[in-house]
Amino acid sequence: MSRSVLLLGGAGGATAQSVLKAARSLGVPVHLATDRAGAGQARYAGVVVADLRRPEQAVGRLAEYCLRQGIGGVAAGGEPLAPLAASVADVLGLPGHPPGAAALVRDRRRTAQILLAHGVPGPRTLAVRFPGTAETRRRAAGLAYPVVVRPAESPGAWGAAVVRNARELPEAVERVLERRVDPAQGSAPAPVALVQEYLEGTEYRVESVLRAGRFGHLAMLRATDEDGPVRRVAGYTLPSGLPDAAVLAILSVVERGLSALGLRDGLAHTTLKLTGDGPRLLAVGTAAPEGPVTELIEQATGVSAAGVYLQAVLGERPEISPHGLRPAALRYITTARHGVFHGLRGLLSSPYAAAVRSYVDLGAGVGGGQDGPAGGVRTRLGHVIATADGPDRADARADEALAGITVQVGV
Repeated sequence: MSRSVLLLGGAGGATAQSVLKAARSLGVPVHLATDRAGAGQARYAGVVVADLRRPEQAVGRLAEYCLRQGIGGVAAGGEPLAPLAASVADVLGLPGHPPGAAALVRDRRRTAQILLAHGVPGPRTLAVRFPGTAETRRRAAGLAYPVVVRPAESPGAWGAAVVRNARELPEAVERVLERRVDPAQGSAPAPVALVQEYLEGTEYRVESVLRAGRFGHLAMLRATDEDGPVRRVAGYTLPSGLPDAAVLAILSVVERGLSALGLRDGLAHTTLKLTGDGPRLLAVGTAAPEGPVTELIEQATGVSAAGVYLQAVLGERPEISPHGLRPAALRYITTARHGVFHGLRGLLSSPYAAAVRSYVDLGAGVGGGQDGPAGGVRTRLGHVIATADGPDRADARADEALAGITVQVGV
């Protein structure tokens, strides 16, 4: 096998762009696996078309392509494709997480069960199949309000809500159960809603590298939440600003959780809440790190998270030591409006913005699909990153830069 990588999906998105940038720096050719041939694919060393929504059919076709091209690593351009990437790598004997483990972390219900069985702290979780039984089940389980209601599958925020009383609970469960097609994967999710303990505390995200079950940690990010019922992440800050004892406690839970879930070779993105009772593990992802997160880490440390991911799927020892530390804060540019995108104003108005990006083409529709009003999730249109001499000052500068940006959405 050669030092080249097959990237599944995400041909023109921010994640794919960060992967391609890192690949150029590493001298690694990237091939693309996609549902359909189209514009923007000339940047890839080769393209294979397969129905990525049907893993049982796609595995053989993708493995055959990898053998024919001598590809030495398989990468996932998004979390829904991480189990498929793991399956292809497994068939070929290439580095990667075990397919079962990659599929497991996509299922929050099973993840919660495994963590509980191994004594890894997380939110108490109840699986509900019928809205009318949700309140009775909640009382029997001893879950106090507020609770979080969310889909059992996928780490995304689609349909998730913080519910504060018995009147709101059946409606929130029904909204999750009404979802029948995964917009990213085209498959029907399990007809299960999760009712979870609401954890008070700050959210953190840890980027880790695993080689034969041994851990290296690239970065710990402190999350900032959006206001509103969903509490989606509004941005991240690096460094976290935590004292050493809290950092060690979080990393201990991360390592125990990843080991319990059976992850062994590759990258892992772990989300936790630091509560008054200590860290509690929420979710794990194993795909290529999102473009904005990669850019934030690189601004702060000089290390490309996308490059680390490529090295991991190739079985190489990634270099994760920071080249320095410049505190940086990321804020997503979002809108709650539904209509036609007419642009962003004020992108360059802040003198402290180290990077500004827009994700949406002029004239494109925004606010529909999984991020639309029915899902209660604001649409992400771009992001801004600001740097400073400390994390709190970076937060203030990023918030100031975000406040100067005007979103234009019309009919």
